[in-house]
Amino acid sequence: MKKIYNLFAIAISIFALQAKAQTQGDIALVQTSNFMHDQNSCISMGQMYYTITIANSFLGDTVKIIDVYNQTLIDTATNYAGQNPWVISFNIQGNYFMPDEFLNNLAGPVFLPGQMTKIINVHSYSSLDTMYNINNDINGFVSNPCMYGDVSGKVYIDYNSNCIFDGSDSPLQAIAVAGDANLASPSSFPNIGASGYTDGSGNYNMSVQQTFMTNYSVKIPSNYQFIFPSTFCSPLMYSDSTLPQTNFDFSLQCTSNIDVQCYANSMGVARPNQAFFMYPYVSNTGCVSASGKLKFVLDSRVNYNAGLSSNPATTISGDTLIWNYTNLTNLSNGGYWNSFFAGVHLTPNSSVNIGDTLCFRVLTNIPSNDLNTTNNDYTICLPVVNSYDPNVKEVAPKGSGINGNIPMSTDILTYTIHFQNTGNAVAYNVSIIDTLDNAIATNGLQILGASHNVSPEWLAPGIVKFNFSNIYLADSTSNEPASHGSIRFSVKLNQPLPVGTQIKNKAEIYFDFNTAIVTNTTINTLVSPLGIDDLTGSLAAIKVYPNPFSDNTTFMIQSDRSNEIYSFEMFDVLGKNVKTLKGISTKEFQISRNGLENGVYFYKIYSVEGVLGIGKLIVQ
Repeated sequence: MKKIYNLFAIAISIFALQAKAQTQGDIALVQTSNFMHDQNSCISMGQMYYTITIANSFLGDTVKIIDVYNQTLIDTATNYAGQNPWVISFNIQGNYFMPDEFLNNLAGPVFLPGQMTKIINVHSYSSLDTMYNINNDINGFVSNPCMYGDVSGKVYIDYNSNCIFDGSDSPLQAIAVAGDANLASPSSFPNIGASGYTDGSGNYNMSVQQTFMTNYSVKIPSNYQFIFPSTFCSPLMYSDSTLPQTNFDFSLQCTSNIDVQCYANSMGVARPNQAFFMYPYVSNTGCVSASGKLKFVLDSRVNYNAGLSSNPATTISGDTLIWNYTNLTNLSNGGYWNSFFAGVHLTPNSSVNIGDTLCFRVLTNIPSNDLNTTNNDYTICLPVVNSYDPNVKEVAPKGSGINGNIPMSTDILTYTIHFQNTGNAVAYNVSIIDTLDNAIATNGLQILGASHNVSPEWLAPGIVKFNFSNIYLADSTSNEPASHGSIRFSVKLNQPLPVGTQIKNKAEIYFDFNTAIVTNTTINTLVSPLGIDDLTGSLAAIKVYPNPFSDNTTFMIQSDRSNEIYSFEMFDVLGKNVKTLKGISTKEFQISRNGLENGVYFYKIYSVEGVLGIGKLIVQ
């Protein structure tokens, strides 16, 4: 440790270079530059200073420093006091920073490339005096550059899950692989970052600082963990303490080949005779491309304007707008989320009143190998309102009552966060932070759709941030339809959860550097439908076998009463009656599946004397 301490003592060296002078007409320039090498942070820096003397200067004269290549103004000054000669000082170049990875194995002069400038003296009597082609290069000397080591690997989709890149796999291009080095140095830069982008073959290479390094990590962007979980083939982050490394490969496993799903967002709200936008869209969260038709069925009480729509329908069939989409995949252009959006301009007609509901249906064809065939057809209903809060959070299922009662069998909740820029200028960046309820599984979040390009990240377990960087969201005064945005995602509930569990959720929306706008709080409460608990036959001795069942199941009522007539009712998890039998005269009877989908159901058996038994059925 003593040896390292001595290195720190001489870590920073500053070289004041000899001033350079030149003259052009009435302009005299003296350039002075400083060069600094900071071994602790492994960065070399340079600064350039101008001292300009204007002979024969007059009140109102102006000096301008111009970038020759970009023809942009760097700095300016005006002679307000009428000084003659007039002397002005500029720190014209600011700081140059050059990581020492560019200085490896060098022991001699170091060149920091500057920019070419010119000085224009504008006299108050409209005469110009110009000094051209001022070279602002900075030179110094580094005898002890810090050392770097290379880390390389490949990022690809491992379709056959064999952990080897082969002919059936796809490389991912332009993926930003990031590295972070932890240093033992007492520098003001305790962590030094590195980065590399994958090329057309999925290969990346980066230089990680080795001097003073204790360990380092290499990872792909955090948004990939939302569709590619860590597997036995590769983690989402590597950690090591030795350099170089050559096989830090990210072998991403597809959880689904094709999962086409559709949804619709509303930009604005439905008001009588007021135009608003609907954005039906189709997405594919799988890795294999899909093509088809997106259809949007209109409510009969709205008028469609193709000319004002941002993406008019390709064809129209009656009340249905139709678009064609091709090669839709989750991996388009190296991205992790890709959707086909259709922007539809709609106006409720004069028959619409506040309190009415407008309903729209969005659907698409189902590929033969689609992972989930239940998310290809969606109906969205909008209440007709007068005024509303534009920054709002919604949950589905909404549930019943003020507590949002939902069945115990519910395992997935879907949240939609709407936001609007109601300021008076464009919002460059929007971010949303959502702290999930403890009843929600942190590894079950899935993004279902977004109005704009979004990059999600985990800030901590259970705290997710959605970054809409460079969204340039218009303000509502300038462009009301374009001032809206949204994010939609689903979460899984922890299992099991007790009856009465409440799941609450709200979000914080940030527009640029403004304080957070907090949405409303959604609430769901787990309850037993119809008062049914999880004990089959809780009110009477009723046997059900088999349960679960596939085709048929038998009920046996154990009762001493004779000549009773029974009734049977069966409900789904939302309380909808799916089967009813009346006039049952025997204590043993069967029911058949008859097209019921797989899932959890509840039954009730009763007679004129009252309810005999309630319980749960599972169809599989």
